This record gives sequence, structure tokens and C-alpha cells, in this order.
Amino acid sequence: MVESATVESGKETVGGLLSAARQAREVTLDEVARATRIGKIYLISLEADAFDKLPSPAYVKGFLRVYAAYLGLDPDRLVAMYETSLKPAVAVADEPRPADPREPRTIGTPRNRWTIPLVLLVLVFFSAYLFRDRDEERVRKAPAVAPAVRPVPLPTPVQPRVSSAVAPAVSAPAQATEPAAQPADAATPAPAASGVVLRLKVNQDCWLNITIDGAVSQQYDLKAGDLIEWKGERFFSLDLGNAGGVEAELNGKALPSFGAAGQTAHVLLNAEGVEEQ
Repeated sequence: MVESATVESGKETVGGLLSAARQAREVTLDEVARATRIGKIYLISLEADAFDKLPSPAYVKGFLRVYAAYLGLDPDRLVAMYETSLKPAVAVADEPRPADPREPRTIGTPRNRWTIPLVLLVLVFFSAYLFRDRDEERVRKAPAVAPAVRPVPLPTPVQPRVSSAVAPAVSAPAQATEPAAQPADAATPAPAASGVVLRLKVNQDCWLNITIDGAVSQQYDLKAGDLIEWKGERFFSLDLGNAGGVEAELNGKALPSFGAAGQTAHVLLNAEGVEEQ
């Protein structure tokens, strides 16, 4: 079992331990991906300590446990190292240096303080004078307005005589009523995609051990607010540490609660729903 790895900084890192252990066992990333069902791009990110390229901290912890168990390392130790790396270093703020009374201070003279207001005042007077000259010139060049023409009253129009005789109403020909168009047959829905998709919404902290299609088990330390999804071919086997702390959907359909808050539960799911609980 490989217990440590050294990087350029001389410190032991999570990625260094994983990479050294894998090379000691002489296995490739492709072989690890097939055995653990963890994507190769995620394995590369784990060995490079590029945890920000993974979906969420819940994914990182779950992948670390599965990868460490496969390589023969201690999963709890690697998860603890990862959590320690998330704590930001506390920067010490520089204390303000008191002013030295012996240092000379530059004080603006009254002349400098009045320079800008005087310049602005001159610009205001110049703008007012310029606009006044333009208005006077526009008035001199304006054409004379012709006198208004008095309107001539028009003669009152002669109203036509109104007759009390009413013309017989002409009935409109009956229009042929066309039969209503028959609705087209509804399109046959497309067949559902194969496989099952499980989505968990975490409301309370909970540990989870999930087995997909009987493959390698994956363990997670879920935190409230996490939203995580898996896809399988036939079934899922779940062991929950807090049955009432999660909400589950299978193929987009909400599932009933797995149990009360704080209780453990074992659940077997297939494409039809809950098979065993």
C-alpha cells in the first residue's frame, strides 16, 4: 500500500497519493474508469488536485472514497485531506501606520482652491452670451407671418326627405354547411429511453451507499442542499443513514418517502419504482 507521495512543493496532496498508488499498481486510467465507473476526466482532475472541475463537493468525496478503496488507500484519510484543503488561509490585515507628526503635509493654497470655480463661472457667462446672440440672429432672419384668412361660412346642406316605406328585406341564400374537419390522429408517443435515472435532493445531512446494476458500491457524505443524479441500466440499491432527509425521483416521477428522519433504510429500486424496502 502506498502511504505518501511528494509533489513539487514538498507537501503530500490527495492527487499525489492517488497518482502514486495507481502507478505502483501499474494500472491505467482507462482500467480504473472501467472498474470504478468514474469518468476518466474526473480521475484526471482528482490526480491533479483540480477539484473545482468536478460538479460538487459531494461528488468529490464520493469519488475519493471509491478511488481510494480501489487503490487500497484509506478513504477517510483522503476525504479529511480534501476537507482541510477547502479551508481558506486567514490573511493577517496590515495595521494602519500612524501618521508621523514630523512629516510635512501639503496644504493647498487659497489661490489653487478658487481657480476651478472661476474658470467654470467664466464658461457659464460665455455660453449665455453666445446663445443670446444666436437667438437674436434667428429672430431677425425669421420670415414674416402672413395674416390669418377669415374662414367663409359654407351653406347648410339640403337634407334628403325621409320616407316611411321600408324596403322588403332580401333573405340571404343559405350557405352550405361543410362538415367539421375530423381531428387528425394523435401522434404515437416516442418510446421511452432505456435505463433508469435516479435523482436525490438532500434536505438534511446524510450518508449514502449506492450500488448501480450490481457494480462497485459508491459511498457519499451528502450535505443539505446537494442535488445529485445517477443513471443505470436496470436497478439501484441504496443504503441511507437518514431516510427522511432526502427526496427521490425515478425517471422524473417522485417517489414516496424512504422513512422517518434519522432512521436508516435499505431500498431497492428498478424501472417500475420501489421493488424492496
